[in-house]
Amino acid sequence: MIPTVLIARPLWPVLRRIAPFLAAEGYRVEEAPSWSRLVEAQLSCPELAGVFLGEHGEVGEEIVLLRRFRQREGAAGVPAILVGGMNALLRASKFRAAGADLVVPADLSPEILMERAAPLLHYGALYQSLFGSNRDLRERAMLDELTGLPDRRQFSLEVARHIEMARRIGRPLSCIIMDIDDFKKVNERYGHPEGDKVIRQIGTVVSRAKRTYDSVARLGGDEFGWLLVDADRQQAIQAADRIHGLVGESVFDAAPDPIRVTATFGVSSVSPGMDLSVDYLVGNADRALYWGKESGKNRVRFYPAMKAKIDAAADSYIS
Repeated sequence: MIPTVLIARPLWPVLRRIAPFLAAEGYRVEEAPSWSRLVEAQLSCPELAGVFLGEHGEVGEEIVLLRRFRQREGAAGVPAILVGGMNALLRASKFRAAGADLVVPADLSPEILMERAAPLLHYGALYQSLFGSNRDLRERAMLDELTGLPDRRQFSLEVARHIEMARRIGRPLSCIIMDIDDFKKVNERYGHPEGDKVIRQIGTVVSRAKRTYDSVARLGGDEFGWLLVDADRQQAIQAADRIHGLVGESVFDAAPDPIRVTATFGVSSVSPGMDLSVDYLVGNADRALYWGKESGKNRVRFYPAMKAKIDAAADSYIS
């Protein structure tokens, strides 16, 4: 993996001229118009060897973004080099307290800036290499043997991590739980080895449908989970509709004849101001799934707040 250096808000000439120097040292350069890139879910912190930040704006907002960046998984060892004018130099201690490793004046030449930044970038690339190796070892220990996807334990950890991120940066998060309809009949008719083939192929279909920064896991049996990062209710329903169609259109290899299956999908979402918890997000997706099974299978159901209130009232009446 080629280490990446992010240049956020390259308004100073030195930041616009440093890219060739970074490329010559073997770094891939990404530019972003603002510091908000630091907290976007799509930014892969484990691939970053360092970030250059062009300072020229609201200091309070910049400090908040820098602190949020430091709270992200994999960002602790990413060097942050802040380049600015007198405004930045006078507030260097505040920026360092928020997570900047180096604060330098914007009138440096790219050669001098590269000379000062090189040791930090080297450290960042080494840190991320070690971090990635340790993460790979942890993830391999929590993979489903049949499909090679993350297992339920790993999925739960991913949900918890992104719930916390959604809480901090105020972004929506959605979850899809899917279950193959009448899968017991597949095992009874074709045998468990052929049923396992179908499960593996379903896992492949779902994995290909997800975005690179989403998480898909086999939760057990013929049940799969899909965590959609920075996706609201409408986007999650559209994703579930899409995978619902893909599963229905797929032909799965099984002896003696290829077969078709259907699946039911439960969808839930959380957004800023709501109850941001693993139980709420995944629990509501599970409720939507069972609601879909009860209402005929082979469909997508979203568990809305109104449905939750109705169920809660019914439970209270029964008890």
